[in-house]
Amino acid sequence: MDRPVSGAALPPLREELRLLPAASNPDGSPAWMVQDPVNNRFFRIGWIDFELLLRWACGSPRQIVAQVNTETTLDVDEREIEDLLRFLEHHCLLQPRSEQAVDRLRQRAAALKRSPWEWLLHHYLFFRIPLLRPQFWLARLAARIGWLFSPATAIAVLILSLAGIWLAARQWETFTATFIDHLTWSGALGYAIAFSCAKVLHEMGHALMATRMGVRVAHMGLAMVVMFPMLYTDTSESWKLKNPRQRLAIAAAGILTELALAGLATLAWSLSPDGSFRRAMFFLATTSWVLTLAINASPFMRFDGYFILADILDIPNLHERAGALARVWLRRTLLGFDDAWPERLPGHGNAILIAFALLTWVYRLIIFLGIALLVYHFFFKLLGLFLLAVELGWFIARPAWSEIGAWVKRRGEIKAGRKKTGWLLLVILTIAALLPWQTHVDGSGWVHPERQYAVYSPLPGRLAALPSAGQVTQGQVLFVVESPDLQVAARRAGGLAQARARELVGLAGLPEGEERRAGIRSQRDQFQAERRLYEEELSRMKLTSPFAGVLYDLDPQLAPGVWINPHQILATIVDPSRWVVDAYIAESDITRVRPGDKASVQAGLHSVRFLSGRVSEVDTARATVLPHSMLDAQSGGPILTLPAASAERHVEHAPRDAIYRVRIVLDQPPIVSQMSVGKVVIAGEARAWLPSVFERIVSVLLRESGF
Repeated sequence: MDRPVSGAALPPLREELRLLPAASNPDGSPAWMVQDPVNNRFFRIGWIDFELLLRWACGSPRQIVAQVNTETTLDVDEREIEDLLRFLEHHCLLQPRSEQAVDRLRQRAAALKRSPWEWLLHHYLFFRIPLLRPQFWLARLAARIGWLFSPATAIAVLILSLAGIWLAARQWETFTATFIDHLTWSGALGYAIAFSCAKVLHEMGHALMATRMGVRVAHMGLAMVVMFPMLYTDTSESWKLKNPRQRLAIAAAGILTELALAGLATLAWSLSPDGSFRRAMFFLATTSWVLTLAINASPFMRFDGYFILADILDIPNLHERAGALARVWLRRTLLGFDDAWPERLPGHGNAILIAFALLTWVYRLIIFLGIALLVYHFFFKLLGLFLLAVELGWFIARPAWSEIGAWVKRRGEIKAGRKKTGWLLLVILTIAALLPWQTHVDGSGWVHPERQYAVYSPLPGRLAALPSAGQVTQGQVLFVVESPDLQVAARRAGGLAQARARELVGLAGLPEGEERRAGIRSQRDQFQAERRLYEEELSRMKLTSPFAGVLYDLDPQLAPGVWINPHQILATIVDPSRWVVDAYIAESDITRVRPGDKASVQAGLHSVRFLSGRVSEVDTARATVLPHSMLDAQSGGPILTLPAASAERHVEHAPRDAIYRVRIVLDQPPIVSQMSVGKVVIAGEARAWLPSVFERIVSVLLRESGF
């Protein structure tokens, strides 16, 4: 921009611009908003800019400066006019009066114009479709439901929500089990419907609150977020409001609506009987809680939490300003550049915004990586690979490379001491990445006695005797089960065998009875064999202990005379002197584990005591089923499993990922003699970090390379 001549008239402002009062700046000075209704943008200005704009059409810069200095207590010069003129021109707030100005606007429009490919890259994950202008019916609806915004309604909803949370906490196991049970395709449909309903109410909360505050809702429509449609509301005109509490109310209305929905749905779920209505309330409750606490309340993306935080701090364009400060901080700290700070906030404001920007970058890195994997798995493989590369390259690598490119261009400004420090750090990091310092192999394990025996009856029968819980010896008779049918059959077979034996005695010495004796002898042998078979079955009904140990879990319903069946566990015998752990290790780490390696086991996920042991066995085939439901994530365990009705497997507790069993023998039994799930750390073969990461990347590429 050419510096304006002091005596020349300034270019006029666009006629449709509006100047609105705004909340005071943090230092107490007045502020205003410049509204660009064509682009629906708002610009915050201070007192000096306001006085200059009031007199913009009064004449030359020299005359404007003289008027401001004469009519106000301000002391300005033409440099303020130059800065303001540069700002107005940059944001296209001036009328183009010359061909040069028109040409500059055309050049800027051409530079901002994107090709169809660039537009698609920016908008395939998020774009908006305006559908309606709702201001008329929003005004009528807000007038009729004004009671919803009263303090009495807020108190009532709060009390009911707290009651719902308290009732749900009393049946928390049922609540979590219901969540796991609905992790199916039909459950996914229910969550999607609940998500849509919650999002509609969320946006209606924004729209109605904005209408009550006198802000026009320009339009409502659909926003496609990662290929999923959801409602959105345009409340950008809330920046017209001078009172920051009113803007905060509009920004928080959606979250408050979802919190109310979540609390009331939780209460309805707690009080409703099993059925379709209870399932619907569960979907609404869980979806609303997750949307509110995990997504909408996050200030790291441009959701409600961001605008709420910006209003609380009274810092418009929070992300942009924090990012600019963080980039300057990185350049000054890492490279020693003497870049000027974009702004200086009072107190620790700069440090807080820099920390916020760094957290935002880490958060967005995780989100973009998740989106990259999502689009890869959502589309067919060839398109998924392309979109994965686009997501990683355009949204992650490109911004980082742009900043690094700026560093490279200014490498001559880097101080010699910083260069030496940088090379030293690079060498240290390279050595740390290549040295085999990773020795620990982590996994999850099931802690249990090496010898335990569940006592069953081999046949249906009636209890004649049973033991009491406590110590038992090897071979000790525990249960005596009677089978009247077997006893009758044994007596019958014995009686028939005796009868045939008497007949043989009666036919002795008779020459004509030889043929009869052969048949009767065969029948006698048959009945004797049947009697021995029945007696052997009856002897099996005396249940003995296979080893010395402790008898646990004796069924309290058992008593002499009670009938039992073969599928009923009568008791459990445990040898408490020797305990083992069945640990499950990821496929990438199983080659690092050998028999004899030391291991440390945390018996119980919340225990602080570790037990020592050694690896005794390492399986060579992957585990196809977990030995106990305690390990299953669907029952609250640490290992993810496939649904029992999976198309690939029809086995319960089938691990989702490739894991291998490692048997660990503990040096001493745990303090509490009960089975548990724990964390396992094995001192395996040392491995360098960088080669292991490279191997994983190559293995994933090889696995996914097939079309």
